[in-house]
Amino acid sequence: MMKNTSALTKDERKSHLILKDPNIYKGLILLALPLMINNFLRTFHDMVDMYFVSKIPDLASESVSAIQMTFPVVFTFISLGIGLSIAGTTLIGQHLGAQNKKMARHYASKLFLIALVGGILFAAIAYLFAPAVIGWMGAEGYVLEEAVSYMRIRSLELPLLFIFFAYMGTRQASGDTLSPVLISGSGIVLNTILSPIMITTFGFGVAGAAWATLLGNTIVMPIALYRLFFAKTGVTVDPKEIFTSKLDKHLPFEDKFKTLIRIIKTVAPASFGQAITAIGFGVMNGVIFSYGVETVAAFGVGTRLISMVLHPVMAMGAILSAYIGQNIGAKNPERAKETMVKTFKLSIGIMTAGSLLLLPLRGPLASIFLAEDPVALSLTKDFMYYILLGLPLMAVYQTFIGTFNGTANTQYTFILAVTRLWGIRLPLIVLFGQLFPQRGSQVIWEVMLISNLLIAVVGYILYKRVDFKPKVDVDRKTRKAQRRMKQDPTLKNA
Repeated sequence: MMKNTSALTKDERKSHLILKDPNIYKGLILLALPLMINNFLRTFHDMVDMYFVSKIPDLASESVSAIQMTFPVVFTFISLGIGLSIAGTTLIGQHLGAQNKKMARHYASKLFLIALVGGILFAAIAYLFAPAVIGWMGAEGYVLEEAVSYMRIRSLELPLLFIFFAYMGTRQASGDTLSPVLISGSGIVLNTILSPIMITTFGFGVAGAAWATLLGNTIVMPIALYRLFFAKTGVTVDPKEIFTSKLDKHLPFEDKFKTLIRIIKTVAPASFGQAITAIGFGVMNGVIFSYGVETVAAFGVGTRLISMVLHPVMAMGAILSAYIGQNIGAKNPERAKETMVKTFKLSIGIMTAGSLLLLPLRGPLASIFLAEDPVALSLTKDFMYYILLGLPLMAVYQTFIGTFNGTANTQYTFILAVTRLWGIRLPLIVLFGQLFPQRGSQVIWEVMLISNLLIAVVGYILYKRVDFKPKVDVDRKTRKAQRRMKQDPTLKNA
């Protein structure tokens, strides 16, 4: 007899949706929809920044290029934080699937500690090395000066972003995709309002876009912190578990750091895979810059327009991780595999429809930002044509990424991300550029399409090695510690 879901608590309803609801498509869409909206708002904000920066008199392409040059650097550090979200969704989700909320909270607390320390460390590194890294990518003059200023301002928000990624992973593990989006979306709305004020009204130029982002994220961060510690539903952080643990005190010394080590082992491949990819985009930016600022501007504008279609599929991949994490924790691998297949079909459908919609509109949309630069406008239309042709391949890529993350096989995420850029795209761009110099920047767009096709094959080969088994099976010593926690009255509510 099916249980009446209206009688369930909020947490139980989310768990039922992920673990038992027969309509998997419904669950995927319901949980991914908030992330899709958030990603759309983020893209809209990026385009607002790009629009007002492109209106700086006589420096449109240079100003757009300055922001584009910082993207790989900013994303290199943000990608390290994204790994925290992946680890939270996967490891905490597997404990929730196994009905072990105590251990889920223990993992959430240690995740917060890693986020806090990592955010401070990488903020310092980003600030100090910004001039060297931006200069290494080939920027000079106005582009270099503005890009460094933008990068240093954005580095100040890294501790906040790392903590927010830990919060997002903790909430997504239990199926709560709405709360993080409401907080993040509020910050994005503030960013969007502040951007034209900082860029144009106050005359801060490119740096104004960075100040708007920093202020918007800082204003909403206290809400995330409060919910991370005191939310009434889902998994929260226990302040007593951050630096020490009542569970750990029953374990031998060599086992006290097992949780931190397990989180770091899950975080590291996913984070460094994306970070190395971002560094690769820095190298690619340098190659693109050699074709002129118009080509850099085309790449920046085209990427942001295409992301309107791409972000929904990225959201589907994130939800797929939560589904797979909980279901393999509940020892239901068949449902995890079924969810992967249905995500694959749904994502390809979204990408195909989005490509068909955006192809005829790419010219008018690009002209909003580059109407005063016909060369950059023409390059943007060419770039978008090639990428949109192969956009359904990105559905395949993101589904594999979600599957690898959800099964805690983040080493495959690392291999896939690094191979796509460093193993295929960059070498082919250099090779084809030497073989066909007369084709100019079009070589870059063609190679991007080829790399997306080849990486789908690599993803399938790696997928055949996934076993859909839990990665958080509690060992004998930890079970013994848990039994002591149940028997000791002072640990009952730990």
